[in-house]
Amino acid sequence: MPTLLSDPQLKLFAVCAVILSMEMLILGGYTAARRSGNKSYLNPEDSKVSFKDAKLVEGAEHPEVARIQRAHRNLLESLPMFLGLGLIYLLAGASPLGGKICFITFTAARVLHALVYIKEKQPFRTMFYAIGSFALIGMMVQILMAVLA
Repeated sequence: MPTLLSDPQLKLFAVCAVILSMEMLILGGYTAARRSGNKSYLNPEDSKVSFKDAKLVEGAEHPEVARIQRAHRNLLESLPMFLGLGLIYLLAGASPLGGKICFITFTAARVLHALVYIKEKQPFRTMFYAIGSFALIGMMVQILMAVLA
């Protein structure tokens, strides 16, 4: 009996979704690890599980922590769009080759974007952000072509 995951395009989308979801978890954990490394905590109850000499963050986060948070939020802004468009893409029966290109391109661009964001590498951060955005736009165009044909 064939399953939905026998479709190579759906398999690829599932792999990309898992990679990007793992990236979200890693960035969240990395934020907490950097905060801990800077001997600070965000919520008063966290003093119970923090270093003895850790301090409550009052005001702005440490710049390293804030940078990771920005990379995390940036992915958080685009991941739901990718997941929604990817599902619509598959349901619309849009081009398998186009889907493969867009799914892989978006995933690679978002992983690389987070890495260069954290490492403070410009113009690469902007380039990878743009590449990811173009992959989303490509998905939108191909969805419209499939549903309006």
